[in-house]
Amino acid sequence: MKETIFTISEESRKKEIIETTLEIVDKNGIKGMTVARIAKKVGFAESALYRHFKSKKEIIEFIIDEATTVGLQQVNEVIESKDDNVVNKLKSLLKIHLEFLEAFPGLFKIIYSDEVHIGEESLLKKLEFLINELTGSIKKIIDKGKKTKIFRNRLDSNMAAVHFLGIVQATFAYWTFKNRKISLSQTGDGLLSQFLTGIKS
Repeated sequence: MKETIFTISEESRKKEIIETTLEIVDKNGIKGMTVARIAKKVGFAESALYRHFKSKKEIIEFIIDEATTVGLQQVNEVIESKDDNVVNKLKSLLKIHLEFLEAFPGLFKIIYSDEVHIGEESLLKKLEFLINELTGSIKKIIDKGKKTKIFRNRLDSNMAAVHFLGIVQATFAYWTFKNRKISLSQTGDGLLSQFLTGIKS
């Protein structure tokens, strides 16, 4: 499994910059993320930060690339698991995604915020690649459920996969609206349960 900035245990300036960036984005949004603010919080001059990243956009691109690697590894881990139960696979996938977002909540605002990719074609393409890969993998799980008659045969697998990603988004957004005082995983389980009721045979 390839290590990423999110999974590597060794401390480094680059890791500190990314973790600080995500904290700032979580608290202040994309507009509140500036090179000056990041450098100040990390504790060095802007010129030192530029030795690692040339711009704010490059930092965001790096975060999206690393998050994509983690996300696809998570999906492959679930798909290749010995548990062949498709319902369990969807539950595991939701759990692992939510745990990742809970650990790095600033990611949510980067992946789901229009501010990130409006007018930025390269960022939009990176996000499009991530979403396409995730929905494609989820679709495989749903297709298997249709073949084994767990899910309705006439179910649109692609739309169901998009709906599943919507559960991730809705769960995290609701958790945020509730000031993160409710259980993220329980909220996700409740929404997933309703989703599964709608697609089962």
